[in-house]
Amino acid sequence: MPQRDYVVIGPAPADEDCAQVGEDNYEAQARRECKLFITLLRETFGEEPSGAYLSIKGFPHDFGTYYEVVCYFNHRVRESIEYALRCEREAPTTWGEEAAGSTNPPCPECGESLEPGNMFAYSSGLVVDGYLCIACRMLFDHNLTFLATYVG
Repeated sequence: MPQRDYVVIGPAPADEDCAQVGEDNYEAQARRECKLFITLLRETFGEEPSGAYLSIKGFPHDFGTYYEVVCYFNHRVRESIEYALRCEREAPTTWGEEAAGSTNPPCPECGESLEPGNMFAYSSGLVVDGYLCIACRMLFDHNLTFLATYVG
């Protein structure tokens, strides 16, 4: 199998929290964040040119596999190299930069902008600081882990 060239971009925008290896439900959460990051990169830089493509890649770690967004490129296609390097150097550092159009992260389920706040009070009196997706009526914590479906 031929070796494929790639640059590592990261699991999420650099200034945002992301899932950590060893946490409960890490793989599902990390893959979800990586998919959202790929969407943000495509919104920011456009679709990949011929010879390049954004993907999720697993890497071995002492505590298991961790996942990051990478941009594969063809070293013979200049546009693919330029795209990969631009993604690496100029990736948005927050969910709200560039084409995302909002300072709030996108919903992991539908991609709409999440509404922040400490508006989620449970019957026990516990107030959770997190996000609400108005479109799909789901509640998430700050790591974008699903908490509940809003029925109010």
